[in-house]
Amino acid sequence: MAKIRLVVFDMAGTTVDDIIDGVPLVLRSYDEAFRRHGVEVPMDVLNDMRGRDKKEVIEELGRSKASEIYEDFLAILHEKTGRVREIAGASDVFRALRAEGVKVALGSGFPATVTQEIVDNLGWSGRDLVDYWTCSEIVGENRPSPAMIRMAMRHTGVRDPAQVVKVDDTAIGIEEGHNAKSFTIAVLTGTQRRERIDAAKPDAVLPSVRELPAFLGERKMI
Repeated sequence: MAKIRLVVFDMAGTTVDDIIDGVPLVLRSYDEAFRRHGVEVPMDVLNDMRGRDKKEVIEELGRSKASEIYEDFLAILHEKTGRVREIAGASDVFRALRAEGVKVALGSGFPATVTQEIVDNLGWSGRDLVDYWTCSEIVGENRPSPAMIRMAMRHTGVRDPAQVVKVDDTAIGIEEGHNAKSFTIAVLTGTQRRERIDAAKPDAVLPSVRELPAFLGERKMI
């Protein structure tokens, strides 16, 4: 294996614990916004949408009411982002990787303002733990397009995708990594079913990001 120079992490479910009152922030916000406009979408359908661009999901499921639903969705997200926490050990993982000379980037399906708010609230940028973050809204393409990974590569000066690891808790995030020709690692801290994640054929599966530095070290990837 090539030595790794960049790890691109997903946020919600991978590095961000977005469970609020027993329900993931994204799913709660979808559900509340849809219901305000008389649209009912089963929670398991919404859960299968995790990892996708949020506006794209609402346009697909909300149809003629999508614009109003999306406005409410954003308002609900902003009300609650201060309550999210990092997945246990995420900051320590970022710190360990950077100590080995590995760049750390985040990619999210959240809108840009929400992504920025979460990164700021968790103190990741202020403590120099994250080299770069982006989201599908910024790059103008949605997963499984590899656009976010490629943008992170450009901003961190990494040219070879074989030197990149993509870490995600969703099937579509693993597909994104495959499309970038990166090494893909699934983590089981999200809410998607294991069989759905396995169907995306990640190169490795870990219980959480906390095991990542040891995994990479044992395989001499860092």
